[in-house]
Amino acid sequence: MISYLEGKIEHSGDRFVILNTGGIGYKVNIVPKLLNSISKSQDKVKLFVHSQLNMREGTFDMYGFVDREGLELFNLLISVSGIGPKNALNIMSSVEPKHLKAAVVNNDPEYLKKISGLGPKTAQRLILELQNKVDYLEIGDMKGMDLGQEGEAMEALVALGYTLSQAKDALKEDAKGKTLEQRVREALKLLGKNRR
Repeated sequence: MISYLEGKIEHSGDRFVILNTGGIGYKVNIVPKLLNSISKSQDKVKLFVHSQLNMREGTFDMYGFVDREGLELFNLLISVSGIGPKNALNIMSSVEPKHLKAAVVNNDPEYLKKISGLGPKTAQRLILELQNKVDYLEIGDMKGMDLGQEGEAMEALVALGYTLSQAKDALKEDAKGKTLEQRVREALKLLGKNRR
């Protein structure tokens, strides 16, 4: 089993990179937002990988993460019945790890159902199967964290035509004491500045 790959990025696609390690190019599937933190200009990139033999399609797939925590979260997600590697990557690109943990700890399937490709049954199963497992993830205490406003603000921005990742980036500022309308207004200002 391969634990990690270290090398130079030769090519990157929408959801993968080709990593040249010792003259061999490995295709490694990644969370799209990772492309921002790693670039072709870096001499060496280290990706912690989960490798999987897909018998049905006859492929050997690798999924890469810049840190062990990302790999651990991925492994937790694929341990849930009905969630495969592609769905796990989709979940990881849609929500921050702390929000995912908060939704599980606070038994909030409504928040999870907003993730594309995650229906009500899978959201409930994810909570049920991960309830006792997420505590060891070093994400912080999530008891009582309110995900409602965060989710509503993201929904509003997506409805206005922004992508989920743009909405998440615009909503990163501290939300304490701010109404939903104030958060959306501030996010729109930030998104407007970035378009210029």
